[in-house]
Amino acid sequence: MDIGSLHFQNPEAFWLLLLVPVLIASYIYRNRRRKSTIKFPALAIAKKAAPSSRVRFRHIVPALRLAALCCFVVALARPQNAMEVEYTSTDGVDIMLALDISGSMGTLDMLTRAEQAKLGVMNAERMLKSGNYWKYSRLGYAQEVIAEFIQKRHSDRIGLSAFGSRSMTQCPLTLDYGSLLEILKASGDLARDSVYASQTAIGDGLMNALARLQKSEAKSKVVVLLTDGRDNASLVPPMRAAEVAQSLGVKVYTIGVGKKKGKILSFQQNPWTGEISWGEREITPEEGIDENVLNAIALKTGGRFYRAENKEELERIYSQIDELEKTEIETIAYARYAEKFYPWLLAGALLILLELLLANTRFVRIP
Repeated sequence: MDIGSLHFQNPEAFWLLLLVPVLIASYIYRNRRRKSTIKFPALAIAKKAAPSSRVRFRHIVPALRLAALCCFVVALARPQNAMEVEYTSTDGVDIMLALDISGSMGTLDMLTRAEQAKLGVMNAERMLKSGNYWKYSRLGYAQEVIAEFIQKRHSDRIGLSAFGSRSMTQCPLTLDYGSLLEILKASGDLARDSVYASQTAIGDGLMNALARLQKSEAKSKVVVLLTDGRDNASLVPPMRAAEVAQSLGVKVYTIGVGKKKGKILSFQQNPWTGEISWGEREITPEEGIDENVLNAIALKTGGRFYRAENKEELERIYSQIDELEKTEIETIAYARYAEKFYPWLLAGALLILLELLLANTRFVRIP
């Protein structure tokens, strides 16, 4: 039985409280039938005598006895303070995020019309020099969506590897999502470094992620690889990396980002004045994604290939992966109780002592 934050181990003891109205009725009945006789020489004078405070407060003694009885009943019911303890058991999923940080990830082709209009009225040269345009790029949107994906996970280890001309581990598998998000946010700086930005090493990027998962004992091991280009710099061919992933039992989801065709917002420089302004250019065939390779990697490892041409599609893709790779969590709840009957027992004892003290001093009865 629970009342508020208290749990009562022996609630049947409260049935004893039914004695309280019986005892009150018995006291009133006996008090009314009680008759006292006193010999006094002048009855008229005795009738004029006013009752003293001792007479007016004489019912305090039985009231204390009843209060003590109530305290003892509550103590007998054994009030306890319950503190719930939860133990979580999970098989978990280890996820490595492989992110393309090549220079082409700075392309502005995933903008909404509103965002394109917003950028069009900004100073192009200032945007280019400050690098603020990156948050509207393929990489900027990818970072934003990946951050949301990380925040949805609760008990899975997640790591981050980045690849451009070469690959590197930016964050090993961790449960410290706060640090991982900060590292993800800073990964855009590497895309501006010519050492990493010039080419795309998809195979090496996948191998780097697999190296982090090699010793993983998780029930499910996953790589989510995002790129916007074709492999042109890997020491390990992408399909060879896919074979390694298959042997390790790692599922690879591949995501290609960027428009297939059409015009995109870009920076243009006036050849005579050197002034930077906004312009548009056509997407060239060389900029296309190697869908065949990305699809083959996913199929070989039991994953899936996705294509995203805008932020909404990218969000939908990561939501699907999030649903496909759910962690099964088993929660076992235990309740630990702390006994709270001692104060009630002490209060009852003090009330009894006070009742005995008053009954034999201030409110003593003389037959």
